[in-house]
Amino acid sequence: MYRSLFCFLTIIVIGGFFIIPCPLTAQGDYIIGPEDVIEIIVWDHDDLRRTLPVTLEGKISFPLIGEVMASGKTTQQLEKDIARLLGDGYIVHPQVSVTVREYKSRYVFVMGEVNNPGTYPVSKENTLLFILSQAGGATRDAGEEVVIIRPKNRSPRGITLEEAKLKREEIIKVNLKDVLSGDIKHNVIIREGDSIVVPKMSYFFVMGEIRKPGKYNLDRGTTVLMAISIGGGLTQKAAPSRTKIIREEGGERTDFKVKMGTLIQPGDTIVVPERFF
Repeated sequence: MYRSLFCFLTIIVIGGFFIIPCPLTAQGDYIIGPEDVIEIIVWDHDDLRRTLPVTLEGKISFPLIGEVMASGKTTQQLEKDIARLLGDGYIVHPQVSVTVREYKSRYVFVMGEVNNPGTYPVSKENTLLFILSQAGGATRDAGEEVVIIRPKNRSPRGITLEEAKLKREEIIKVNLKDVLSGDIKHNVIIREGDSIVVPKMSYFFVMGEIRKPGKYNLDRGTTVLMAISIGGGLTQKAAPSRTKIIREEGGERTDFKVKMGTLIQPGDTIVVPERFF
């Protein structure tokens, strides 16, 4: 059977587009399910070409051979079954091709800071990069991480990170920039029922004796020293040795002294006090 080998995948990112070649789904491994739409071609018999939906019972109805069970079979298995039935008194050595045109039996959920959140069909070979492109790419407010939630039991809706933690579901975190750069090891294979969450950009505050106090986006690995630099540096009145962080955890607010190399957490407020004269 002949199949297309390559497609072009457009990834939407801030400031432009990346267009990269990507392999199409390895349909021979895909397991057909109810409501999928499949195309069947019998070579040299154009009159038998059909595009058919799989019924809720998992069957298709094909000329000459009647109803055939499709659900639970790979496309290659269905090709062999149809060829065998057609070869039983109808066509000599039939060559059959089955292609999935619409994936409707398997889906994933995309939530958070993407341009088109929603439910998307998924096949065995779909990747995180491909699903994000289907969802229109990340918004300008997207953070550095993408969170993939892999539930133990199938859910009819997307699962939030808070729900996943309570239910102790599998949580996979991937750096968004690494994925968009085309790094294969970060381009996770997405499974049926996964929830993909793109959180908002994390932020921190700098206050006190800072030249440009305010709210800033938090990148991975940002230290107190880097945060102060982002805020324009210290004023002449600053007492850096008494710098502290105000942090809220579990509904409780705490503050503590820190060193310049301390890593910042999302939502931290860095306070540089005025020195004593």
